[in-house]
Amino acid sequence: MSDNNNLKELISAVAARKAEFADLIVALAPNLSSPAILPTEVALELSTALHDLEDRVAGHDPLYKLVNDHSAPALALNESGQVVALNVGAAQLFELRSGDGLVALGISPEAFHQFKERLATAQGPTLLKAYRKGNDKNALPLVLVGMYQRELNTFVLNTLQQHWPESIDLAFADVFGLTISERNILALLSRGCVSEEIAEERGSSVATVRQQVKSLLQKLGAKSQVQAATLAASAATAMDSGTTKGNILAPDYDDFPMSIHETLRDHRRIGWRRFGKPGGIQVLYLHGPSFGAGDFPEERKVAWRLGLDVIAPERAGYGRTDPPDKQADSLTCQCDDVLTVLSELGIEYITVLSHEVALIPALALARRPEVAVTGIVSVSAAPPFKELEQINTMPAHQAIFIQAARHAPWLARLMIRLLVLRMRKLGPEHWPEVIFDGVEPDESIMRRSAFKPGVIATYGFYINQLGAGYLEDLKIMLEDWNYLLEEMSAPIRLLHGTCNQTTPVAHLEIFRSINPQVQVELVEGEGLTLAVSRTEQIYSALLEMATTGTTLPQLFGRG
Repeated sequence: MSDNNNLKELISAVAARKAEFADLIVALAPNLSSPAILPTEVALELSTALHDLEDRVAGHDPLYKLVNDHSAPALALNESGQVVALNVGAAQLFELRSGDGLVALGISPEAFHQFKERLATAQGPTLLKAYRKGNDKNALPLVLVGMYQRELNTFVLNTLQQHWPESIDLAFADVFGLTISERNILALLSRGCVSEEIAEERGSSVATVRQQVKSLLQKLGAKSQVQAATLAASAATAMDSGTTKGNILAPDYDDFPMSIHETLRDHRRIGWRRFGKPGGIQVLYLHGPSFGAGDFPEERKVAWRLGLDVIAPERAGYGRTDPPDKQADSLTCQCDDVLTVLSELGIEYITVLSHEVALIPALALARRPEVAVTGIVSVSAAPPFKELEQINTMPAHQAIFIQAARHAPWLARLMIRLLVLRMRKLGPEHWPEVIFDGVEPDESIMRRSAFKPGVIATYGFYINQLGAGYLEDLKIMLEDWNYLLEEMSAPIRLLHGTCNQTTPVAHLEIFRSINPQVQVELVEGEGLTLAVSRTEQIYSALLEMATTGTTLPQLFGRG
């Protein structure tokens, strides 16, 4: 470790996937003899090297380049209306953070649907009205020019500039309800014409024009002709280059929306999502680290069709939910966050869907008196780590994180920062290669074009807090949680792929040895990606659990 340049070069190589995580572990070996604090000079070199890399990588992240190339406020929404990237101007203008939804922009689901309909009808930019937080809805809206970016399945929005093309003219009709006559008058106002000049241009009386202008102002929410002209005169300069025309949205675009919400608990921000059938059978979705929280369109479609009303809290360190305070217990914090959301919604009993490590908070939640858990459908879960062999049989580039966490928290944090760097180097569409490289059938499944919108959405969900959520998962994963399984009385149904290399089928016997009542259902030919490749089967199992599980008197009578 005496040669600091070697350390910097190795970190760069690991981030670029030219060296493996294990190579860095070997280089750090002299400092790994005990869980003591990393020597100051080594810590400084690691921090400096990582910081330099993170700055360089952020500048090349294609998702963030979409918005940071604009001098005006600009942001990117995924197909469910969630903010996946924004520049400083947009963050300040709307008081936004990545992960916020349409509500934070004052945009209704209906308006967003119409926006997508226009983009699916004709190529070119269109308009979307937004409002700043706390603004009077009668005030002049902040109007954004939006286009579809097919490569990243993303809508790019920025502030209006000047003269508008035909596609913008049609948007004025849709968004504001302007007639052809009113749009013509608006165009003349934007050129600085007064009522007398407009009347002469149109061959009508001044009185008629003034009445039309009055109607126009009401529809725009403008208080004067100057306001209306300013709004109109800014319509399309941002779209005057060949690279900003956008793509036409496919007619079969996803329109099974997901609403984005947030609440506070002890000054911590908790994000949560809701999708499926409003007023349907309520279920709780506890996500894992790899597949987002309702980010894959097929999940939202199947949930709606089966009549499930899915509530999906963003677990601590993922999405927008803040990590726990340093002195707080991570598992208790996650349960308290979920209970806060359920309490706000008035939910007293719930069936749970959990992915991977989220089985642990699902089991812990079932012990809490504030809510009755009717049952758990768990997908691709790993049992408690009883033996080192369980870690050693995992793919090496996955096991290295658990090995690092077993040694010391600082090493786990280092590995996760490098993981995020690798993801950002690959970009939104290819980041799963970091986790599933060489692991089949998972790598092939994550390359399916149908999964691309979900992959891109999950990218922002995962890296939004630089992997803080994964660090919290490693903490709870390595604790002794056998007792949660032993004392669980509600039904547990484990769905697991026969080709899951992360947790081989043989390891599932650990579940049965702890609690013989656990039901294991193997899915032939599937791996860890079962969570997204067999959505119909998973949600059908969830529906069955929710409708045929333990009766309410039994639940509320439990000790």
